[in-house]
Amino acid sequence: MSVSPRASKEEFMAALGLSTHDPQHEQYYRAMRDEAISTYNHLNESPSNLLDNYKALKPPYFWHHIRPERQRWGINEIARNASPLTRPLFARGMTTGEYGPNWVAGWLLYSVFRSRDVRNNRNRRRGNGVAGGGGGGGVKGGEDGRASSPQMGVRHDGGASAGTAVGGGSSAASSGIGSSASSGKKEYYDPVRNG
Repeated sequence: MSVSPRASKEEFMAALGLSTHDPQHEQYYRAMRDEAISTYNHLNESPSNLLDNYKALKPPYFWHHIRPERQRWGINEIARNASPLTRPLFARGMTTGEYGPNWVAGWLLYSVFRSRDVRNNRNRRRGNGVAGGGGGGGVKGGEDGRASSPQMGVRHDGGASAGTAVGGGSSAASSGIGSSASSGKKEYYDPVRNG
């Protein structure tokens, strides 16, 4: 059974027959994720991986800025270069279906892009400036869809809202408090869902 790239980690691991509560399975997950991170880093090395209208951007790039053929290359690259430990898990992901060519590598690569998206950095959302290890400096706002840290707010639905002063307001939107935050459920910015 394959899962969507936007499925939770629990759903992803369950589809592979793994458990998030088993330390051995977590080692498999970390090893697969490390392999996806290597490909993520490679895709962030050159603007030649970007769609034409994003060629002037500086890394880190967003998933939806990467050319589809380079996304597909990255997915294949992860599975092709899998270690002996992770190769059997990536082999389970081979498909010609909707999430092809490899839903396991696709989920991991999309997850790495999503987790490194500055719009998901909770410290930036709170307006605390640059987070530890946050890629060095704020991202300038502009037509490329990114907004600098002080101008980034959070809607209660988990989406980003440019133009909201994060440290200056007391509303639920600017403080990040809302149905998602109060329920304890993690909400990530998803470029497909949140546009």
